[in-house]
Amino acid sequence: MKFKQLQAVKSRAYAAFARGEHLEVPEEEAARLDSISLAFVGDAYYALHLRHRLVDTGIPHVQILHLLAAEFVSAKVQAYVYRQIKNDLQEEEKMVCQRARNAHTQVPKSASVSEYHDSTALEALVGYLVMAEKTERLGELMEQVYTYTKEYCAVKHGEKDNL
Repeated sequence: MKFKQLQAVKSRAYAAFARGEHLEVPEEEAARLDSISLAFVGDAYYALHLRHRLVDTGIPHVQILHLLAAEFVSAKVQAYVYRQIKNDLQEEEKMVCQRARNAHTQVPKSASVSEYHDSTALEALVGYLVMAEKTERLGELMEQVYTYTKEYCAVKHGEKDNL
C-alpha cells in the first residue's frame, strides 16, 4: 500500500472509530481475516491472559511481573507452546495457523525464523478464537497455553523436578 493510500485508510479508520462505527470494508468470517490482523488481536489477548495469571501468583513487585510477562509472551516461549499443541488442533484451527506461518513478516533478532513463524501461528489462532467468539474453545486453549508456559518455565529455570 502506498503512503497516500495508507494515510487515506488511516483517516477513515480514525473517523469510524471516533463515531463508533464499522469501517466500510467487506465483512469476513474470522477464519478468513488477514493472518497478521488475527495475530495482532491474539498477541494482546495472550499477553493479558498471562499477565492476569502472573498477578494471581501473588508476585508483589511490578518489575518482576514485567520481566516474567516479557519472557512468557516472547516468540521463543510462544513457539514452544505452539509446538506442544499443534498436533491436537482442529482442522480449521490448523488452517488458520498455517496461513499465519506463511504470512510475510519481519522477523526480530530475538527469535529464529521458525520460532517467529510458530509464535505468529499461535497468536493468530488465539486471535481467530477471540474474533470468532469461540469462548469455550478459547478457554481450553488458554489453559493449554498456561500449562505449557509453566512447563517451559520449570525446564528453563530449574524447577522441572518440582512439577
